[in-house]
Order: sequence, then structure tokens, then C-alpha cells
Amino acid sequence: MTLTTSGRWALLVGLTAIGAGQIFAYRFLTITGLTLLLALVSGLLWVLRRPTLSAYQRLVPSVVEQGEEANAVVTTTNIGTRRSPRLMASDIIGERRRTVPIPELGSFESSRTVIQLPTDRRGHFSVGPLNIERTDPLGLFRMTTHSGAEVKLVVHPLIHKMSTLPTGHRRELEGSASERPQEGGISFHSLRDYVAGDDLRLIHWRSVAKTGNLMVRKNIITSEPRLMVLLDTWAGSYVDDSFEDAVRIAASLVDAGCASRYPVTFYTTSGFGAEAKPSGEGRLAIMRILAGVQTSKDDPGLNGVVRVAERVEGVSLGAVTGQPPPERTIGITRVQPRFDMVTVVQVGASFERPPMRIPGAFVVNGSDSLDVATRWRSTFG
Repeated sequence: MTLTTSGRWALLVGLTAIGAGQIFAYRFLTITGLTLLLALVSGLLWVLRRPTLSAYQRLVPSVVEQGEEANAVVTTTNIGTRRSPRLMASDIIGERRRTVPIPELGSFESSRTVIQLPTDRRGHFSVGPLNIERTDPLGLFRMTTHSGAEVKLVVHPLIHKMSTLPTGHRRELEGSASERPQEGGISFHSLRDYVAGDDLRLIHWRSVAKTGNLMVRKNIITSEPRLMVLLDTWAGSYVDDSFEDAVRIAASLVDAGCASRYPVTFYTTSGFGAEAKPSGEGRLAIMRILAGVQTSKDDPGLNGVVRVAERVEGVSLGAVTGQPPPERTIGITRVQPRFDMVTVVQVGASFERPPMRIPGAFVVNGSDSLDVATRWRSTFG
């Protein structure tokens, strides 16, 4: 419970009036001061009589893309026998507050109030607990009670429509394929039961002799593109809000790869990573990382790709960065032969700055994420 600005003024003026009335023997001032103090006592008793309200909130939805609509739906119920007064409900979302009125409610009446949440910034935001505010009729005191638990709102970065990363010439690679490999290649994957219409040349006669069942070889195409998106999280690569543009481009490249049903691996140069399968499983995990990713002054920058490249082969790389100095791009040059194709995307270019030169890599340079997406579409369709 707190005194409002009006309440503090009423207390100050009341005490001053009583003191002045006693000093100057002026009865009217004393009565005025006592009246103000009486109003304060009445307001205090008013707010101390708490309404018997039950309130909870839920987010609809709890995961959105930057700029999409998200609401906190507040349901309040008067569980008392007396009519509840008009109240105010407020939510704290991150560092911002949203306030909406709650109407008067009769006994066991309920109301549903919608609080629109800000989604103009990506991030992981705590919403709540819900604050129910009540003031006396003169607005001298404010009583705040907390209701409900804290919930989480996740705002994914904005995604631009872009084509998938260029993959260049693919090699036939023996070994594991995706979770839904395309049949028809020359690489042996496993045995399966014969199905009418299968090529008889694929029957595995040795297994037939052992089991008595017709078994055929399942051959797959192992040359499907595999993509890696790397986000530079070194603070020195960015100025102003250009890191936000880089995050949007990284999210757009991941989304494009998933839409094309390619295996996509995502890393930050600080070491965070996740993988999305061709079915799309894992995409939300990557977007969740991108929603909360931040820069660091201790990050290795693009040179951190050396550590990542030790675990890959036959992958097309898309590195997203800002405007780093040349010594922070040496790692890309060192690992370029390990990748089928290397594409580097730069954001934050000013005054038509030319893209950096990396041997063996294709570089796209733009002022912000929208500019990069436009240049990308004009280049790759």
C-alpha cells in the first residue's frame, strides 16, 4: 500500500493547515486540516477492505515472431458476496508495463480482459505476476496485490523471405543420411521387406536363404545438401542495431533451409548450436536460441569457425556477420576447403562499402536485413 501523489499533498497540506490554525488561532485552517486527515483515514480504510477476487492469466500465444500479436488474457472472478469495485490490472513485460481496467463484478461474476503485449523486440520476456491495483474514491491511497505466476513470452526474430543457401556442386558421400533419405541412389542403407513392384535386381538373396522372406536392399541418395548457418556474435563486428539485422538474416537462412527440407545446423561463434532435421524438428529450438542470443566482447568472431569446421565435411556454410576487421575473418579462409560452398553475409554497410574479400567465398553486403534480403533475392532468386 502506498500514498499517491494526491495523498502526499493531502497529508502535507493537512498537517500544515492544522499547525497554522493552532499558531494563528484560526479555526477554519484547523478544520480544513482535520478534514484532509479524515479523508486520508477514510481512504486508508477503503483500500484495506480488499476485494475477494481470484485472477489468473495466460498468454495467447506464448511464442510469436517479432511484430506478431501476442496477448495476456486475464480472467478475474469475484468470489465474495459483495460487489467488487472497479480496479486496474497491470502486467510488467520485461521493463515495460501495460495497464487495463477491470469492471465492477457482482458476486461470483467473472470478466475476461485482454492485455496486448509488446512484440517489437525479440527476446525471452517474463510476464507477470499480475498486479491488481485498487484506489479509494479520492485517489489518495493505492493498494497493489499480486496474483498468478510469472509466465514466459518468447519473441522470435523477424524472418525475411529468402531462398536457401547456395550449395554448389555436391559430392556423393557414403555414410549416414537424413532421417527421411530419398531412395533410389547407389548407397546401401538397410534391408526391408519386398513390396510388389520392387526391382527384382535389389533382392538380397543371402537374406532370403537365411530367413525365407523376400528382402530387398534399400539404397538411398546421400548427396542431399546439408547446410550450416553460423552467426558472428563478437560485439566488435557490429555498430548500432546491426546485430539485430544479422540475427534476422541468420533466422531467415535457417527458415529457408527448413522449408526446403534440408538438414540445417546452426552455430554461434560463441559455441551455442542446435540442429534442425529435414522434417522441421529442431527448427523451434534454433529460433529460441536466436530469440535470446547476444554479443560478447570476448567472442572469437568468425575465427571461431575453425573449431566448428573440425566436426563437418561436405556441408554448405552460410556465415552472417557485420563489418569485422580483416584479421577477424582469417578463420573463414582457413576452413573454406572443408565446405562445399561458403557464403558470407555482411550487414551494417554504410556509404556503399564494398564487401570484404574472402578467397573461395561468395560475399553479400547490405545496409540492413531488408537490404540484404532484397540483394539475396536478386542474386539467388
